[in-house]
Amino acid sequence: MDKADAARLLDELLVMAVTLGETSKTASRNRKSLSGDNYYGQKYHRQVVALAAHEAKLRPILNGLGIDDPDLSEYEDLLNMVKLAGTPVGKRQGAIKAIELAIGSVFKPRLEALSASPIPHTEQVLPLSVVRKTRTYFEKIIIQANGCYEHQWFDACSVMIRRFVETLIIELYEAKKKEADVKDANDDFLMLGKLIDKTLAETSWNLSRETKRNLPLVKSLGDRSAHNRRYVATKRDVDEVTPGLRVLADELLHLAGLK
Repeated sequence: MDKADAARLLDELLVMAVTLGETSKTASRNRKSLSGDNYYGQKYHRQVVALAAHEAKLRPILNGLGIDDPDLSEYEDLLNMVKLAGTPVGKRQGAIKAIELAIGSVFKPRLEALSASPIPHTEQVLPLSVVRKTRTYFEKIIIQANGCYEHQWFDACSVMIRRFVETLIIELYEAKKKEADVKDANDDFLMLGKLIDKTLAETSWNLSRETKRNLPLVKSLGDRSAHNRRYVATKRDVDEVTPGLRVLADELLHLAGLK
């Protein structure tokens, strides 16, 4: 997706929000409930569904702009305020204006500053759908990994894959209330090698054979790209890891209760 298409999606989202706001104002003037089974309620529901679908298209783009998490969270809160039937008309209009301000003063300038598309055209490392609605930082990491692969920045891609798996293991231990098992005497999380050793030794999780085989492969690839000054990763190096990454990610996300 190029910058022009991304900007168009932002403009369309604002138009949809404004239209939804107009429906709510008209319903209020006619003393009709937006949550009721009436003309305005049904119209509002259709508009909310369309806005939610459009929001889902935009989410990967916004994640790729490098926007701080608090700003993204505020934007999401504003959109939720617009979509909720019980939001007072004045408060909804204020939220729409704030969304317009965010698009004009934050999102579009970030988009224009990019030299490359914020969203990869392909998903060669891992489909974004695997991590969608899990953790925002997982989505951002996978967007970067896919983008690096697409631009043939294979060392950078390898490091992002390594970071994803390292973070995923920590997330799993935190979900199981076992984070103390993967921390050192200074209360810092262990390096990836020891994280993997601990994970492979945890028999209660009953990891699949493919996951057990791919965890060390991810570490080796990422370590070489990050630490070996004479090593330059190739497409073939990354391709040796990616087939098993999907299974690994799905399994650990499920164990962590994120899917």
